[in-house]
Amino acid sequence: ALAFSGLKLLAPSANTNMIQNPMIQASMKMLAIANYEIVATQTKELACQVVGDGAMAEPLDIFWHTARTLLKNDFWSDRRVIVTGGGTIERLDDVRYISNFSSGKMASALAAALFLRGADVNLIATRFEGDLPQEIHTIDVESSEEMHEYLTDSIRIAKKGKLSKPSLIHDEPIALIQKEPYLFMAAAVSDYVPLHPQSGKLKKEMLGDTWTIPMKQNIDLLATSNKEGIKTVAFKAETDRSVATQNARNLLERKGVNAVCLNVIDASNPFGGDTNVINFITSVESITLPKNDKLTVALHILEQAESL
Repeated sequence: ALAFSGLKLLAPSANTNMIQNPMIQASMKMLAIANYEIVATQTKELACQVVGDGAMAEPLDIFWHTARTLLKNDFWSDRRVIVTGGGTIERLDDVRYISNFSSGKMASALAAALFLRGADVNLIATRFEGDLPQEIHTIDVESSEEMHEYLTDSIRIAKKGKLSKPSLIHDEPIALIQKEPYLFMAAAVSDYVPLHPQSGKLKKEMLGDTWTIPMKQNIDLLATSNKEGIKTVAFKAETDRSVATQNARNLLERKGVNAVCLNVIDASNPFGGDTNVINFITSVESITLPKNDKLTVALHILEQAESL
């Protein structure tokens, strides 16, 4: 280990008093200088039957940490990226809602892939895959209105530059050159929402033999988001292959995005599946990313997105 000059990961496990001992804390700081990285301990019941900090990180967390160390690259490292996912949930009353079949799996795979490449990831979604890296910042939303609120704030924060340490000359904080942020809009946002959502539960005795639900056209999150200074990749699901590519190109031009990931839904590529086929479309080319598990497809999408 001493002879190896590369980064080394340590996942310690110790009694709380041991891990918090000043000598151990000082040693871990020295190890960081020597190119060691510590996978943080967790608080739970320890071997000494006392609840406290010092338990080894979960094996899955150690895996994610290790995989990120091996797979991160210069392009995505420390770049702020927002991902939206899942089908929005528009309430009719307190027990019923209108939604769609979007599972959120592609968005979760994208967030995981971005984490592995080193990005600072913010995932805003209605549905999440389990076992995502804990370092991914997740925001759980339901309605398109909620998603719009958090998305607006997240874009504003992503565009902010970080402050460096005080300048030695002027002793004033200066803004570092920040990598341009990215936005992946993978959420399936409802085109229409109920005009008059109700409180409580609507009874069938009140509604009668038929129920007509007045709807209004929803806000277009993709079109109305402030995309200046942020690279934007939209996702579009189509069912008619004959017009799918043209519809994707229309979206590219009409909504001012940098690329569209076209997903043609059919029997071999259904909503909620564990695999996907994507056409990555820009103003100059269309590249087919072959069918694969969604994490692999997500990594291929990131490769294409680097050139935007």
